[in-house]
Amino acid sequence: MNTSPALIVFDLYGTLVQFGIKHHPFRKILLWAREQGRSPQPNDARRLMTADKDCAEMLATLGIFPPANMLAQLHQEIQEELASLTLFDDVLPTLDALANQEIPLAICSNLAKPYGVVIDKLLPQFNFARHLSYEIGAIKPDREIYESIVTGTGLAPEQIIFIGDTSLADYEGPIQFGFRAKHLVRSQPPGRNSITSLTEVRLLTNQMAQ
Repeated sequence: MNTSPALIVFDLYGTLVQFGIKHHPFRKILLWAREQGRSPQPNDARRLMTADKDCAEMLATLGIFPPANMLAQLHQEIQEELASLTLFDDVLPTLDALANQEIPLAICSNLAKPYGVVIDKLLPQFNFARHLSYEIGAIKPDREIYESIVTGTGLAPEQIIFIGDTSLADYEGPIQFGFRAKHLVRSQPPGRNSITSLTEVRLLTNQMAQ
């Protein structure tokens, strides 16, 4: 029986894309707000990653209103981070091979809106279906973000493979939803549920098709 995947979903940061510089600009703003007397909330990160708004509006939803110079620094640091982004060495060979096999591709990522531009910047040649937290209004491992993939494709969960570097969001969550999944761990030997390189995805698809 042919069990070749009908869709391969990749996480973005840490899986396809790596930072050269990390300023953690939103973390700095949250720290500043705490110093001004605002108590941190357990859903601060979730709200930042599910707001389809510009930075000032995004922060306003948290009740944070930084001064103009701090907002300017936030934008500058984000741009510096974006300029430092590169693809991991195994990304283009893997995606090219999958595209040649005509296997549909998708990206599912937890990220604040300014960081979504990297897809068009570094991977413009690939036609990804996009399931980004700030567009969906949910973050991995929420069922809603995985449901958006199924709803958008009409595929059954077992026809989909999910690949990413975060165990809970990219392996455990997808598995619980019914996807097939592999946890990408570049720094450790491979295991039954993990891979060490994206090049293994090509071998995985070939094995499933046999």
